Amino acid sequence: MSEEKTTAAAVEEPRMSNKKEQLGHALGVLGHDSAYTVWATWMTPFLTDVVMLPTAVLGILLAFGRVFDGLNDLFMGSLADRTRSRLGRFRPWILRAGPLFCICMAISFIVPSSNMIVRIIYASVMYLVVDVVFTAVDIPFWSMPAAMTSNPKERSSIIGTTQTTSSAITGVIGIVMPLALSYFGGAGKWSAYFTIASIVAVFGIIMYVTCAKMVKEHVVPPASEKFSLKLGVKSVLTNKPLLCVQICNAVGLLAMIMNGTFNYYYCQYNLGGLEVMSVLSLISTIATVVGSVLFIFLSRYISKKKIMFILAGGYIAARLTHYFSGWQNLSIIFVCSAISGICVGAFMVSVMAMMADTIEYGEWKTGQRNEGMITSTRCFVTKLMMAVSGVIVAFVIGIFGYVPGTEQTLATQNAFHTMMTLVCAGVMLIGIIPMFFYSLTEDKHAQIMEELAARKAARGE
Repeated sequence: MSEEKTTAAAVEEPRMSNKKEQLGHALGVLGHDSAYTVWATWMTPFLTDVVMLPTAVLGILLAFGRVFDGLNDLFMGSLADRTRSRLGRFRPWILRAGPLFCICMAISFIVPSSNMIVRIIYASVMYLVVDVVFTAVDIPFWSMPAAMTSNPKERSSIIGTTQTTSSAITGVIGIVMPLALSYFGGAGKWSAYFTIASIVAVFGIIMYVTCAKMVKEHVVPPASEKFSLKLGVKSVLTNKPLLCVQICNAVGLLAMIMNGTFNYYYCQYNLGGLEVMSVLSLISTIATVVGSVLFIFLSRYISKKKIMFILAGGYIAARLTHYFSGWQNLSIIFVCSAISGICVGAFMVSVMAMMADTIEYGEWKTGQRNEGMITSTRCFVTKLMMAVSGVIVAFVIGIFGYVPGTEQTLATQNAFHTMMTLVCAGVMLIGIIPMFFYSLTEDKHAQIMEELAARKAARGE
């Protein structure tokens, strides 16, 4: 089939998953993202303000840990694709690796000794362990929608519902965590972090087990088909639409992660305290949920590519308005946070829906379906951007003289404000450029699905 834009007959794939299975995946993300949000959002403040890790050590740890685990993502993707069991390819990992991740996440919020060498060793080991076990469940979990159905509309609905739930639970954690820290003794006590993490871990384990029991994999490779690592790599490296999506995703994620990481410092030292952070988290939660639902609505009438341009424009406008307004006017900050939150919520669903479409593109190119390996590229990009963001955070708080628990200098406050606004806007502007080269239109994807169906029919599958 030509790479040129084509017009395909609107023949919809059969719907495969029922409402119970779709609900199961959404319930799973409650545990998945609640545990991960606690760790990903609060581990850096925990290491700087509680463990008192030197900024140089923190920068090295964040960079090495993310790059190492990013490479591990690609290995995990191939391992998930070649898994064969009575539960399928991805469910076993959700059932076993999910609870293990929750346990490791909780015990990573322990300060084992007053000796700094011991603290550094413990923090480093646990950081890497949590990264690895999270990867072992994250890739299979987000590979599930493509295995639950091959119907693009049904799959987009599953992704949209799960991502909306994800945005909601992430926001709830953002709202509750600052208040819970105060309730359990304050943000300066490791026991407060550990208590909250343990409660979330128990909840996460229950949700993972529930998810594994409710979801089913309907898109299954033929039993005679053996996984080929060479074809798996090819399905990634020759997948031009995937490359465009992931470059856009990478730069967009960098803006979002930096904003989320600096949010703690910005609220604590620029806006007056963690109480403001709870309000911003509430606004962001509602906004991202609205954004997720908005994408589902818009995608019925506008192409995903056009939606991405609209979202980037809205995000950049909100961040620039916030920058030029300063940090004294909370009303403007709240409005800008709401607008950028809507854009972020829709952006995340859009990226995942577009990436799911590239799975069939890769199968059309190579003849082998690789949900795990293609999903692993998203995880790799996420970890890589978290590493870059971690290095940037460590660099900024180091070079501008950040001192934990004290009033910050104006230069430090200005640095936090600039990173939260102007820098994030600039990064997002760069990130949208790859979308000009994205060629996997809805019509082209429909024709690819028809050709794949014809190939399977010819093989008698």
